[in-house]
Amino acid sequence: MTLPMDDRKAHRAKGHSMKGTPHAAKDSGESAPSSPSSDASSSNDNEVPPAASPPFHAKWAFSRTDGLLLLVVSMVAVLVRCYGLSTPNQVVFDEVHFGKFAGKYINGTYFYDLHPPLAKMMFAAAGRLAGYDGVFDFQAIGLDYAAAGVPYVAMRLLPALLGAITVPATFVTARACGYRIDTAALAALLVCFENGLITQSRLILLDSPLVFFTVLTLTAWAVFWTKQSQPFSGPWWFWLLTTGVMMGCAASCKWVGLFLFPAVGLSTIADLWDKIADRSISPARWGAHFAARAAGLLAVPLAVYLFWFQVHFALLYKTGDGAAMMTPEFQTTLSGGLDVATDRDVFYGSEIRIRSTNARSGFLHSHTHNWQHDKGSGQQQVTIYGHADQNNLWVVEPGFNTTIDDSQGPVMLKSGATIRLRHKSTGKYMHSHDKRPALSSDKNKFEISGYGFPGFAGDTNDDFQVDILSGDRHEPGSDTHVQAIYSRFRLVHRNLQCSVYNSRKQLPKWAFDQIEVNCMRNCLPRMSTWHVEFAQYPNATDDMGVRKARYRPMSVWAKIWEYNKLMAESNESLSGDHPFAARPQHWAWLRRGTAYWGGRGHFVYQLGNPPVWWASLAALLLFAVVRVALVLLDKRQITVSLGGQRNRYLSSAGFFVVAWACHYVPFFLMGRELFIHHYFPALWMAILVLAFTLDLFTARLPQLLRWSVYVAVAALVLYAFESFSYITYARTWSKDTCLKTKWLGTWDFDCEHAFGGVRATESQAASPSPSPVVPVVEDAPPPAADDGAVAQPEQVALTSPSSASVSLVAADSIGNIADIGMPVAIQAGDVIEHSNPDAVHLDPEYELPAKPVNVPVDEPALASGVADGGLRSEGMEVSAVNVVYSDVDDTGAHIEL
Repeated sequence: MTLPMDDRKAHRAKGHSMKGTPHAAKDSGESAPSSPSSDASSSNDNEVPPAASPPFHAKWAFSRTDGLLLLVVSMVAVLVRCYGLSTPNQVVFDEVHFGKFAGKYINGTYFYDLHPPLAKMMFAAAGRLAGYDGVFDFQAIGLDYAAAGVPYVAMRLLPALLGAITVPATFVTARACGYRIDTAALAALLVCFENGLITQSRLILLDSPLVFFTVLTLTAWAVFWTKQSQPFSGPWWFWLLTTGVMMGCAASCKWVGLFLFPAVGLSTIADLWDKIADRSISPARWGAHFAARAAGLLAVPLAVYLFWFQVHFALLYKTGDGAAMMTPEFQTTLSGGLDVATDRDVFYGSEIRIRSTNARSGFLHSHTHNWQHDKGSGQQQVTIYGHADQNNLWVVEPGFNTTIDDSQGPVMLKSGATIRLRHKSTGKYMHSHDKRPALSSDKNKFEISGYGFPGFAGDTNDDFQVDILSGDRHEPGSDTHVQAIYSRFRLVHRNLQCSVYNSRKQLPKWAFDQIEVNCMRNCLPRMSTWHVEFAQYPNATDDMGVRKARYRPMSVWAKIWEYNKLMAESNESLSGDHPFAARPQHWAWLRRGTAYWGGRGHFVYQLGNPPVWWASLAALLLFAVVRVALVLLDKRQITVSLGGQRNRYLSSAGFFVVAWACHYVPFFLMGRELFIHHYFPALWMAILVLAFTLDLFTARLPQLLRWSVYVAVAALVLYAFESFSYITYARTWSKDTCLKTKWLGTWDFDCEHAFGGVRATESQAASPSPSPVVPVVEDAPPPAADDGAVAQPEQVALTSPSSASVSLVAADSIGNIADIGMPVAIQAGDVIEHSNPDAVHLDPEYELPAKPVNVPVDEPALASGVADGGLRSEGMEVSAVNVVYSDVDDTGAHIEL
């Protein structure tokens, strides 16, 4: 693939015929159709192969026609993106997370998220300008915005406008690459009416800002290449620095934006490599080019990225639930955060609280309950607990059968000493032995327990050696003697030679969902490092001069570093079994979409415009075939000029194919849970390749025929857009229309149960199977630990005795839409079984169906809800009743009777 070169080099680029005759390459920026006399392909031995030329070589001058078309496509894009933003008027998909985060910015309450902050801060700014006070918590999918008075339309307007701007930006990019106005307009139309991009840009989600900054990065980069005849001029610097700023902003929305760096970087490297061969550029001049690009494309994005994190920490100044994810040093920087003052020195006999250093899970802990797993000893549990309490206190004692000479006063605990830790509340010693821990069968891992009883002196399995790994350079002696806060150490079991290890795995209910701690051989220090957060010597006297220790607050740079390390860990460990997750090999051919929200007769299901996706994939594959074929033909000195379009096509389409690969291939290396929206930046690049390919094959056609092809493509795209607009805009449609739109069987939106109103109007003749189970599935991807995730609701079981039937349908719970395969009939007298009966109630305020069905109100399934709903008349006919399932965290999922 040909990558960018300096524009001046394009006018000096040399091609060679079979005889080696130099040839000066020329390529028109406007790309007028070639005359028939210059045939697209030839094997004439005297024909000269086209020379390489840069992708953005055209000296594009913005014309009045460009301005008029930009205005038109911008207006259309705004209408398409902003139409019906108020629907649905409920929390949709990951608005649960990002709307909530916007509120925390407004309230200044610290939170943790596994994505960088810029997009979330943009939503917070939009909400604040619209009057959002940050109180509504976006706790669950399906919560009503209108009832809570949330200015959600204004918050959704931000991503909609950002999505709209990508349409004229597409036009500008194509024009800057040297393509004619009709090709640029077609590229803009393909982006404008791409249903998946529309869906994503109508909701409070991070991908619309991400795509926006990605598109603007490459638009600026394309325009930058039109200024190559004016190096180091004002416009040249402006577009170079704009590229860097947009790259920094893209990376500040989601780390997917980092894929821009290899895309732009490869282009830059190829350009600088070509400049080395240009003797008209002196070494000093080449160095200036190198320095300018290093500053604009590396230093500027990094500065932008760091800047937005500084704003992030300035806005989130109060402690909150997310603070527990951070280290104590980080927490001390927050208002109302951790403020620990403790004795500094640790003596034999000190009561101490030991904290895991490199994890956010808490303190070494024990309680009176015993291990209950089959592999264990049945001795007292030792775990990790996240909150400071009396069960976290341990007393430091000498090792078994060891005495300490304290005649001269308390003896400080030093590195290499063998100690026992006696649990203050229960009196048992922390102990390890050749038993497997609860959550592992690894032979290098051993159970840790509390062991002992009155009159028992203990044994050597209670002995642990203290090995200090590091100290605080500001506190002399902290690397040789254990000091609270300042010394970092490992506890090594003397007999087993294993280290006390934080597995970070959650134990079962019988261990109160606390975190497992075991003893592991050959483990790295990362999860086996501890420090004392609290120390107190009970027999301290005033003349001892006990010094105090405190956590030192982090600098903002240290906070940025810690936050990004935690983001990397969270992304690496993010896994789950979301019903709409999709792997990268399924994205490009649109195997399936993502269900976002569901209501009665309408829902939001993110699915792309099939002709756009399939044609863009074909264009990518075609480019690869053409490129390989041209290499082979050139090797045999057979010249194919592609109708005079070869240079521009290989350069411009080639650049975006490489950019597409940089934004697509890395996902195959990721084990984390992925969704189809991760493909959107790459999709935009594939759409440009499609437009450039259509230009290539129509360039030599008569103008009328060329436009006919473009109109046919546009008509097909508009037809598909209209067909799938029902799931894009949550429009109400019929079951038959839904089924006809299901072009692929793998598209898993449910036409059987989402449409036709309340299915209670359809009586069921056959008796249902006993005890059907209806799964209710939450539709947000599993978030990182402790980010306020909504727990997945339990299942709702239905038992069926006898008599008059009604049908069960799914509504307002997209999980039900996707997961119920057939209607489930419920008989009079049915009972909804659930561990929390108070969580099931009736909401009678629902539209009545055309054909009522008798449901006596004295049935067990209705008893509790009728009292609340006011339907008290015994034997009253109820046409439709809405049974709302509300889990502890209220997912908003419900079923209709």
